[in-house]
Amino acid sequence: MSEKLNYHGFLHNLAPKMDKVLDIFRTESTKDDIKSNWFGDLVLLIIKDLKKFYKPVTTVGKMKIANLTGLPIIGGAVASVITWFAELHWALIAGITLLVFVAIFLCLIPFYKDKMLNIYHPYFNLQAYKKYRPIEYELLNHTVYDKHFSYSGLAAYVTGVLTKQDEDSKIVQAITTQYNKQEENLKNEILELRNREQSAMDEYRDTIKELDLEIEVYESTVSYLVHLIDHIQKILLRISSDDFDYPDLAIISDFTLYEYQEGMKLKKIADVGTTAEFPKYIDLEREMHHPKIQSIIDVFNSTTSDMYHNQPEDGYEVVSYKMKMGKERNNTIWIISLQINKSVNERGLLLSVSNDIVDKRVIYKILLGLSRILYDKIEREEKKEIWI
Repeated sequence: MSEKLNYHGFLHNLAPKMDKVLDIFRTESTKDDIKSNWFGDLVLLIIKDLKKFYKPVTTVGKMKIANLTGLPIIGGAVASVITWFAELHWALIAGITLLVFVAIFLCLIPFYKDKMLNIYHPYFNLQAYKKYRPIEYELLNHTVYDKHFSYSGLAAYVTGVLTKQDEDSKIVQAITTQYNKQEENLKNEILELRNREQSAMDEYRDTIKELDLEIEVYESTVSYLVHLIDHIQKILLRISSDDFDYPDLAIISDFTLYEYQEGMKLKKIADVGTTAEFPKYIDLEREMHHPKIQSIIDVFNSTTSDMYHNQPEDGYEVVSYKMKMGKERNNTIWIISLQINKSVNERGLLLSVSNDIVDKRVIYKILLGLSRILYDKIEREEKKEIWI
């Protein structure tokens, strides 16, 4: 014969735990129309904790950070970073700062949300609990409609019933039977809630992975822009020292530079970093041309666009810009043809072909401005030679 289960003892053990949950619910709210503005509370918690735990780092191990900058490598790196950062436009600095803040904030949201859904945690938030665990909320909130109800009171009531005469045992049996049924239903509902919670956590993990990928893209973008700014800075210094020349136009990639001449011909005047496959002269009256120089022909003949690109080979892009030197320069036309191998120069491809990092028209204007500066320098040098 099996031993009879001690439901009375189970109820006494369960009562303190359940009463603690009910007290938390009563402290927060028992209204059905509670509004779901938990996200604002989450933001305030993050800001509050960031302020509480912020502490500037001044030492690494037993060495002060200020002393580390005196080392040859670290000091030089720090000086370079500070110099670069100081030369950035304030809008770019603000953008980088905002990007870092948003990334940190997004990473903290799941962490704080879990705390807000933990009934026993100080950050427990009934609004968030109602939104993300509605079934558990309804089960628990239903028992706090009567502020005088408690499981301890129920346990005491059952104790009183058990101490009565034998005829009352049927009542106790009915209560325990009903309780067992409710307990089984509650277990099933909690199991379903756990399954839903696991599914939600899987979705959150996928979202975090996507955010990580976006952060990697943003980091690459910032790196490309920093490289471009550094290159332009060097060019400006070379211009100021009068050392600016054709190779300095390679801010994006290797290139071939042509100049229009009378007789419908283009003459190659510079070839920097390429395999020298492009011809010295291009006859503009020919109908058929090699695919590698087709973008040069297209951009020269175009009346609507100053930029053309084509892909003569897989993974190999040719981007050509038509640059008019202006009336004061006798209507001279230069065509610069960028030759980009995607496998080794993805940065150049993104800057010249797409608008993902910066508007490609900005790149064209930079090349146009630098080309006009170089053209003026060449003209001045030619005039000096004539006078000499």
